[in-house]
Amino acid sequence: MKKLLLGSLALAAVVAVPGVSLAATYAYVNAAGEVMTMEASNASTALSTAPNIHVHSGVMLIQSTNDPVVGDKVPGA
Repeated sequence: MKKLLLGSLALAAVVAVPGVSLAATYAYVNAAGEVMTMEASNASTALSTAPNIHVHSGVMLIQSTNDPVVGDKVPGA
């Protein structure tokens, strides 16, 4: 009984912690040639869910949305 109660309390504590995000920030080039950012749990998810991603774009893991590459224009895109 004590083990069950402790397990239930531990589960409740994990569920009650709001705002814990395991997402990372990725940069990509959109169809207009602008470098944009998005959050995703991994690079594959970022690549498949990036809105309006350019057909030849990939994704790049960045530390911050203040990264100097964000907002740049990519010529030829």
